[in-house]
Amino acid sequence: MAGLWNDYNENAISSAVDYFAGFLEKPDKSELRQWVEAHVPATEVFTEDMDDGDLIDNEELLDPFPKFAEDFSPVSERWDMFCTVYEEITGDWLQEWGNFDSEVLKDVTKLFRLFVDKPNEEIEEWVMDNINPSWALKYAHDYESEIDIIFSTMGEEPFIEFYEKFAPDTKDWIWCCGLLIDMGADGIEEIDFYEE
Repeated sequence: MAGLWNDYNENAISSAVDYFAGFLEKPDKSELRQWVEAHVPATEVFTEDMDDGDLIDNEELLDPFPKFAEDFSPVSERWDMFCTVYEEITGDWLQEWGNFDSEVLKDVTKLFRLFVDKPNEEIEEWVMDNINPSWALKYAHDYESEIDIIFSTMGEEPFIEFYEKFAPDTKDWIWCCGLLIDMGADGIEEIDFYEE
């Protein structure tokens, strides 16, 4: 695709590079330029006033975003925002635990292990399959923050699915449910967590 970019002025590719650089905390624009030339169809759309949704929906771009996620493993607040829009449009969350900070996975797994009496090795696998890794989780400072972030980005569904799979019954689970109800989780209210 590099040859095609030569048909446009410098502003076209510079704008594309700047757009993708915005997802990275420490972008190497020289490396990004080579990546854009190789993986993004030449276009002037990045010079226009378009939001993330417009670019995701733009068929001419051939959806370079999964490849970008694979090659650069971005972790930033800006990338979280983009991933949220991307999921709303496509149904896919671009970040994966396999190329994410393993310490964040451990922390989130530890949170969900609080909700069951006996250690369950399946919980980490469940977290990888059901909880979206995100920049916000990386900077969560306690369990309450993690619950808030998961609920605000994914809703109550992961917690209901966890309940259905693991039948949690600890005091920490009741505490979690109280937080979720305060946050507006209507589905949580329909489950009798206090039943003996």
